Amino acid sequence: MFRNNSLLLVSILLIALIFSTSFTKAAPLPLESTHTLEKRAKSYHGTGTWFLPKEEGGEYGACGPKENNYSMIVAMNAKQYGNMNKKSKWCGKKLKVKGPHGTAIVKVNDACPGCKYGDLDLTPKVFKKVIGDMNKGVGKITWHAV
Repeated sequence: MFRNNSLLLVSILLIALIFSTSFTKAAPLPLESTHTLEKRAKSYHGTGTWFLPKEEGGEYGACGPKENNYSMIVAMNAKQYGNMNKKSKWCGKKLKVKGPHGTAIVKVNDACPGCKYGDLDLTPKVFKKVIGDMNKGVGKITWHAV
């Protein structure tokens, strides 16, 4: 009789274990975990400069769409942009650019032949948000794709 009770008890515990694991759901990630994903994106460091799209290269960027001094766009350095005679894989991608004055979400719309790896050429609107004073002309930036 003891043997049958033990077998019954083990069976009940096993069934309870199976049901308890089948119907549990994972707890939501804490807010800090969602920020970790952003930190894992490859970051680039460089210099931010500014340019006037219409006056310096025309109103159409290397990626095609029309641009102006108030566009939230950047021109990517030639090394990362790639072949300057065609559209880059970066064209249209959104970037989060951080500088000493603030942060901006921008779109890659142009190429900067004179910029070094990691550098971005910013429209005046973006430059003011990220670096601040236009008279500085340049500022350190960090950026990554979003």
